[in-house]
Amino acid sequence: QKDTLTLIEDVFLPNGVDFISMTENLDTSTPFGRAMVGILSVFAQLEREQIKERMEVGKIGRAKEGRWCGSPCVPIGYDLVDGELEVNKYEAMQIQELFRFFNLRISQRRVSKMLHNKGYTTKSGGSWEGKHYLRPILENKHYIGKVSYKDEWYDGIHEPIIDKETFDKAQQILSE
Repeated sequence: QKDTLTLIEDVFLPNGVDFISMTENLDTSTPFGRAMVGILSVFAQLEREQIKERMEVGKIGRAKEGRWCGSPCVPIGYDLVDGELEVNKYEAMQIQELFRFFNLRISQRRVSKMLHNKGYTTKSGGSWEGKHYLRPILENKHYIGKVSYKDEWYDGIHEPIIDKETFDKAQQILSE
């Protein structure tokens, strides 16, 4: 609503431009026409906000059902197939090794070098070399079968890659 009124009153009118609709009886050169555009803008804003609310409710419901509701950028170890997370065996094996090495108290820098030396590649096909900060992967609860939405975690329907005991041990090491 604000954008529409700003456009009409601050841009169009001072420059001698009128908005005239070909399909509705709207003409901003008249006070009645400007009022009608304002009223229609209010309803357009209301509809936008209602759509946003319904989308939010849908995403929360999807998360509570255990379904992926994140971005198209899925965590390494998974592929997004028909809107659901499916294990990518090659990537999952790398994640399992990453946790195994880290839980042996091998540094993140050394773990990334070990993964690189084995010839493994990340989701984008890049090298693990130089990925010395593995903490986001090690803290990612998707690997134990969880999904998140707005910082809330729910039980997911996807297959976990890491068991809870392995994950918890990594969290303990990270906190030390």
